[in-house]
Amino acid sequence: MKENPQMKFNDVEMAKHAKCFNQLCAKNNIASFWWDTNFLIRREEKQTFQKVIDAIMAPYADKKFIKNSGSGFEAAENAVNNMKTGWNLGNTLDAHKSFCVFNNEKNLWEETVNLTGLETENCWFMPTTTPQMIQYVKELGFNAVRIPVTWAGHLDQNNNIAPEWMARVKEIADYVISQDMYCIINVHHDSGGHGWVRACESSYLQYSDRLTSIYKQLAQTFADYDEKLLLAGINEILDENASWADPSPQASFWCDKWNQLFVDTVRSSGGKNKERNLIVMGPAGKSSKIAMQQFNMPSDSVENHLIFEFHNYDPQSFCWPQNKDGSNKGETPYWDQEKNPKILEEVFENLMSFSGKLKAPIICGEYAAWPKVLPE
Repeated sequence: MKENPQMKFNDVEMAKHAKCFNQLCAKNNIASFWWDTNFLIRREEKQTFQKVIDAIMAPYADKKFIKNSGSGFEAAENAVNNMKTGWNLGNTLDAHKSFCVFNNEKNLWEETVNLTGLETENCWFMPTTTPQMIQYVKELGFNAVRIPVTWAGHLDQNNNIAPEWMARVKEIADYVISQDMYCIINVHHDSGGHGWVRACESSYLQYSDRLTSIYKQLAQTFADYDEKLLLAGINEILDENASWADPSPQASFWCDKWNQLFVDTVRSSGGKNKERNLIVMGPAGKSSKIAMQQFNMPSDSVENHLIFEFHNYDPQSFCWPQNKDGSNKGETPYWDQEKNPKILEEVFENLMSFSGKLKAPIICGEYAAWPKVLPE
């Protein structure tokens, strides 16, 4: 990646994080997906921090692919093994200018949508995705792409997805599939701090029909796609207070309800969705002890076709983007080789202690470390 001659970035330090994180993923048979906002991979320029890419790929060099010997879809465990390591098309189809707040007087959630149409693909300053960009991602060694999609702003009053938006989602998914890579499509910022899907009763009662409609349309659009196409449920769902803390039992309960709605809707849609591998996550994408104790995998009409997803940006003082105003006093561009690996080891040890409860393979749908300018 070309750099400003006045600046020196911490790509060597980023590579240390990437190596540590992916070693733990490979050790525990977890597929990792780097969250990219046009920093690791400059999509239009086809440039990257190669040291970081090499560090991501190294732990998977000897990983063997598992061929599907059956007539149906490969088991979820085999799919996760074969995904190896993936990449997120971040801040692109998930970009939006919408928000939802609860009106206490009316006792309902109210939305404001400030942008609709295909323009949302670029409203967070990302370039328009092309087949060449996805091909470059494949050439770097990734063999799976997660395509986060926000549907707010693309729905009519009857919850029909705008045809041009669904066509664009399908077009980019086809870019990925044509490269013989796995492709994951989800429901992204419809949840989160400004979303209409919340882990609470009021949201479920008001919006479950809408989310059911989205899932049905997704399932119908991709019904004939093979096992390389996976669908994921709601992303990083938060409670009515938009809390990122460990979830309450009530928030976990309603998260479970949303996940069950997702699985039931896709399975009943017909086509190849009866066996398609589906991905679910807990509140806020957390893998803490409390979150995992309260989380329950949804029931399914078929065996071995569910995947659990978590997210991780630890340690945040190193991983989060550079804070321009300097308010994050603990921020550092340097990877602490003594302390930070232990932090991540504890994360994975806790997560894997619940593997018996999950009875499903695991992916880390988001992790990353953003580049920072090193001091002179």
